[in-house]
Amino acid sequence: MDIAKLRRDTLALWLQGLRLPLTAVEAILRPGEDTASWPPAIAFEKVEAAVKEAVGNVVRDDTLVAMARLQRAEVSKREEALTKRADAEATRAEARGTAEAKAADVERQREQTEQTADERGQRIGEERLKAEQQVAQRAARKRAATRKQAATRKAAVEKAATKAESDRLRKEAATLRAKKRAVAAQGEVRKLDRKVQAKKAVRRAG
Repeated sequence: MDIAKLRRDTLALWLQGLRLPLTAVEAILRPGEDTASWPPAIAFEKVEAAVKEAVGNVVRDDTLVAMARLQRAEVSKREEALTKRADAEATRAEARGTAEAKAADVERQREQTEQTADERGQRIGEERLKAEQQVAQRAARKRAATRKQAATRKAAVEKAATKAESDRLRKEAATLRAKKRAVAAQGEVRKLDRKVQAKKAVRRAG
């Protein structure tokens, strides 16, 4: 009978019994899942490997020591895989965070650009409206000045026409007065001539 094998089997059964509470928890919390990478399971396997190695060294069972070292190596690989997985997840989370931050920054820049464009458009609209109002005001002032100039010219022309008409009427009146004076003078001359002729006739008759 192989005492070493019996010892190893007994140790394995003892370790399985020791693991029963953890196995029950696995069945409840992780039903149907691979628990090889579950941190509590890895921790127990490290303890299990340490116990096997310690017992193997005490009883000088090289096979048990080799099994313990092999189990420790497998646990180390799984821990390394967990570490790499955690690092990868952290990297992915960081990448997601960076991408989200970049997306948020891009969205913020887009909103800022849209706001700037809206403000620029509003400012351009206000400036265009102001320019149109200024043009309209200048046009209104120009029309008012043109109307004022036209009214001034019209008034000047009417004044000049009125003066010319007044001068013409004054000249005509003066001419008529001169004609009347001439006619009156001619009448006086005729009267005097008739008187002279009458006197001459009287003299000739006497």
